[in-house]
Amino acid sequence: MLCYLKNVVVLGDVRNTLKEIPDESFHLTFTSPPYYNARDYSIYPSYKSYLSFLKEVFKLTHDKTKEGRFLIVNTSPVIVARISRQHSSKRHPIPFDLHHALTAIGWEFIDDIVWVKPEASVKNRNAGFLQHRKPLAYKPNARTEYLMVYRKQTDKLIDWNIKQYDWQTVQSSKVADNYESSNVWEIDPTFNKVHSAVFPFELCKRVIEYYSL
Repeated sequence: MLCYLKNVVVLGDVRNTLKEIPDESFHLTFTSPPYYNARDYSIYPSYKSYLSFLKEVFKLTHDKTKEGRFLIVNTSPVIVARISRQHSSKRHPIPFDLHHALTAIGWEFIDDIVWVKPEASVKNRNAGFLQHRKPLAYKPNARTEYLMVYRKQTDKLIDWNIKQYDWQTVQSSKVADNYESSNVWEIDPTFNKVHSAVFPFELCKRVIEYYSL
């Protein structure tokens, strides 16, 4: 099914390209939405318009997803820098605002996984506090992102999805030993000169292994 899209990268506005995909085609979607106005490639006129864009995309994704299959959204709260020293920065709780939109669309919340990065790899928010130790000014370094796990709502159990495959496929898809048993995944980030926010290979490997056949 959809052999013409096998191992193909599609370049385009996701809201348009998704409409070209037949409904109930996706078995797994793993995505990291643009960071709201925190990267050069994602500038939106307002936080409300940003959330509206995400709702539109994930409604289309829901239409294209088979019954009972999975959506994994990697995101985190984001800080929008202050415009001057007379203003404060703004922190938006993207995962928590997005959650309500996803469940309203028809995605069932399954799990939250916390991706933990080494402290040396993240932006230091502690510098000012470390110097002055002002009360009320504490800001921890943000070492974590969320992988929010959703399933397209269905009354059927997981075994119903698995029984749609032949025995050999099911056996070859079993999760290998030494899998991550907790919802805290300690994985180093990946850096790339071309793109400022790259999925680490290990992060993708786990999601595909655990949530698809």
